[in-house]
Amino acid sequence: MYRISDKNKNTKKVRWVLLEQLPTILSPKMLILVFLYAMAFTLLLLGLRILHFETSLSGTMTTLTSTADHANTSVLYRQESAETIQQGIASRVIRLHVIANSDTAEDQALKLKVRDSIIKNLQSSLSETASVRDARRQIITRIPKIQQKAQETVAGAGYGYPVKVTLGNQYFPVKDYGDLRFPAGNYEALCVRIGSAAGHNWWCVLFPSLCFVDETHAVVPDDSKEKLQDSLSQEEYESLEIHSAACDWITDKLR
Repeated sequence: MYRISDKNKNTKKVRWVLLEQLPTILSPKMLILVFLYAMAFTLLLLGLRILHFETSLSGTMTTLTSTADHANTSVLYRQESAETIQQGIASRVIRLHVIANSDTAEDQALKLKVRDSIIKNLQSSLSETASVRDARRQIITRIPKIQQKAQETVAGAGYGYPVKVTLGNQYFPVKDYGDLRFPAGNYEALCVRIGSAAGHNWWCVLFPSLCFVDETHAVVPDDSKEKLQDSLSQEEYESLEIHSAACDWITDKLR
């Protein structure tokens, strides 16, 4: 016959005692206390989580603010850098700007004749010029002759338009000359206005000579490139190369 051990008897006694005491343990008062402790503990955990979230959010906002300030400073610096490069280039070149009387085919053809006469008149003298200062001096000295030659060209074509020739600063859009691209901005230019000067214009770089009478085969002469490269910093010259990423970046910034 199976005999229950003393150990099993003691275990059963403990269980009966617990069952007998359960109504006392689970009294309404005890249940309320357990509920209150549980709520207090839950609120404590919730408060800790909120504190952690606020700390993380504050750190994130500080990082975002710092990043935004750095980005704004970087964009401003790059914008100023692009303008500085353009201004550096502009200080070392002189451009030519010829404006037609109107957009009629006859006036546009006349504009090109005046352009050709000016380029032929100046290129020989400017080809031996080493600096923009000397080029400026020669151009100023020759302005009366340039105007006279342009006026003769207009009259020779059978027109009575007046011609006005000046040297000063003007705004130029982005323009390609062979394999070089000049960014938009203000440049010193020899400006030739024919008649009402209400037609489309023509422009080039007069010094160093990047002007082409035959634009179909527009190739920048090596000696002109060398003069330009000697006058500009490496960064400025490289920014002019058409396939240069710096050139595209400067163009975008100055638009």
